[in-house]
Amino acid sequence: MKAVKITILVLAFALPFAACGGKPKNRITFEEAKGPGRDRELFRQGVEAIRKGNYDEGRILLNTMINTYSDSPMIKMAKMAMADSFYLQGGSKGLAQAEVEYRDWIQFFPDDQLADDAMLKIAEIHLKQVVAPDRDTTHARLAERQLKDLMRRYPNTDTKKQAEQLMTSVQEILAMHELKVARFYMVIRGSAQATQMRTEEILNKYPNFSRFDEALFLHSRAMEIQEDTETASQDLIRIATSYPHSEYLDRAKGTLKKWGKPVPEADPAKVAESAPEGKGLPSRLVGFVMGPHIDTSSKGVLIDRDLKTDDIVARAQELSGAKALGPITPGATTTSNSPDARPRRATDAGQDVEVKPGAPADPKAQTTSKDKKSKDKDKKKKDDSSSILRNP
Repeated sequence: MKAVKITILVLAFALPFAACGGKPKNRITFEEAKGPGRDRELFRQGVEAIRKGNYDEGRILLNTMINTYSDSPMIKMAKMAMADSFYLQGGSKGLAQAEVEYRDWIQFFPDDQLADDAMLKIAEIHLKQVVAPDRDTTHARLAERQLKDLMRRYPNTDTKKQAEQLMTSVQEILAMHELKVARFYMVIRGSAQATQMRTEEILNKYPNFSRFDEALFLHSRAMEIQEDTETASQDLIRIATSYPHSEYLDRAKGTLKKWGKPVPEADPAKVAESAPEGKGLPSRLVGFVMGPHIDTSSKGVLIDRDLKTDDIVARAQELSGAKALGPITPGATTTSNSPDARPRRATDAGQDVEVKPGAPADPKAQTTSKDKKSKDKDKKKKDDSSSILRNP
């Protein structure tokens, strides 16, 4: 029994030490990170972790690279990969942080070839948070502003076609929002003036709206109620000439005949342009309830989960101007955590000697200078002694 008790006590004391022993697998020491060529290796490991969905691990690796290798040509791409990690992570917090990271990147690198892609990605961040046209339109308006800013700053961007498609989608949402409010004021509230204001917002700002004919018809009804039949007639004539396939065409013609106005024929060019969309009733109902669908990219500016890590790293090296072959070895100017960064010079003994401002560059010069001062002092003493002997 005594032996069993001793064994239990030994195990009890040994277990805590065994649990505390060992080195964490994912812990990166400064000495490990500072090795030759570690900047690109850290970048590659960070990208690989982000591709696999390990966003925190990837950001730690990228941060380690950025803080350790401040002179690396891959710094710019590491910051872009950091922003992509938040975008790919998603969620309201992730997208908000992604916008901050992209904006900071654009501020530091406004002339880079990826700056327009980063601006487009900010617009997509807001479009991802748009729910429906009858909800808050803050994100839709921010996306519209971002896209306009993109096309203003980079008129020749290669993302112009994609930006225009997104602009059409976001303006469709904003116009649909105004149309639903106009319907509410006309049908529920019976307010002709409020309906007029909402429909005029569509007529003046969103000429490519898919339900522009309905906006014209509601505007004509609002003006008719306010006894402005002249303006209402112009709206109805526009429906008859420009929207020959509109569901409001028959009512527009009937109202014009009732008022004794001439009913114009449809414009042949408009007939070809406004061919039936091919949307059935179920599709129109879905669009009425849920609003238009927006196709936003699931890829980051740099990181694409469909690509291999080596392909992403190769593209990053090409964009950053870094050589594709051979690692980058930290040089004398590479940032370190040493508190003393004063310039140093190697002596013959192989030791570092501090170079003070104004000091001569050659150690022999320092010795010569000291010897000269000593000789001058000895000569002065002799002169003083001779003077005393001559003049007692």
